[in-house]
Amino acid sequence: MHIDPALRHYASDHAAIVGAQGRVNLAKARWQARDDTGKILKDCSTFAQGAALAECALLSELMAGAAAADFAGEWLTAMVEAWRADPLAQVPFRHSRSGGVGTIQLHRVGRVTLSLIAIEPQLDAPARTIAFTDCERHEVVLAGTGRGIAYAFEANRPLRGSPLPLRPGTRFSGDKDHARAILALDAPLVLLRLVREPEYPAPTRQVDIATGAIVHRASASPAEGRAELAAALLGAMKREDAAPALASYACGQTGEGARWQALRNALALDTRVGFEALCRIADRGADPLAGEADTLRERLCTAYPQLANLQDQLCLAN
Repeated sequence: MHIDPALRHYASDHAAIVGAQGRVNLAKARWQARDDTGKILKDCSTFAQGAALAECALLSELMAGAAAADFAGEWLTAMVEAWRADPLAQVPFRHSRSGGVGTIQLHRVGRVTLSLIAIEPQLDAPARTIAFTDCERHEVVLAGTGRGIAYAFEANRPLRGSPLPLRPGTRFSGDKDHARAILALDAPLVLLRLVREPEYPAPTRQVDIATGAIVHRASASPAEGRAELAAALLGAMKREDAAPALASYACGQTGEGARWQALRNALALDTRVGFEALCRIADRGADPLAGEADTLRERLCTAYPQLANLQDQLCLAN
């Protein structure tokens, strides 16, 4: 393996590492301490405490688009100057890159994040599904052009879409029932994104664009994620003895994604136990899974007449 001499020398000099990282961290601190930046970051704290975006004057103005490019440019200038002087120092901002999308988190306070997003043009076929995530988010395009579409979710209906031209200044606001998809890009797209996560987020829903059907749910809660994984594992292990416990969990009140996973596996492991749970959920009008459970029950009863007979027996028993 070839190791550049400069990198080898740098790695062996602890004082140089500490000094370089200290200077880059200082550049970050100076950027945060700028008068205009400091006021925006203070507004982020107010927003994190539950204030409406309109109540955070500077943050609202930033996400309106007029000042967004200057804000990002000032950050970039401050940090690039520091990295040019110390190119081997670590980036003092949380960052990631996957599938042609790069993200760098400029600031986080509580459940609020302010980030820069860079999206590269893709040659993939148009997406057949789209994710609806339970968070308040606001985006403004800083650079790049392309075509997008904004979708609105309504249960058991095809998604409603409206064109979203992508160019500098374009804004989009989303929540658990509103999302956007990128259809095509003429050049890399750069966004400034503000996100506020709820304290108890609902599961992310992956929705079929053509039909509006929910094809997958993913819990935003680590505990519910573990429960969902456990349900899938019990199903894969064919643990028929676990069906009653899975059915009981499915009839609970929290964790729609984990409950649905438990219900599916209860049905697979013990049809009667799982179907009884399915009917209980479908008949609870206030249950957020009631609509999907009722649809699944109708499909199963149509495909398997013996389940229709079982449904009649359950109705008589109740």
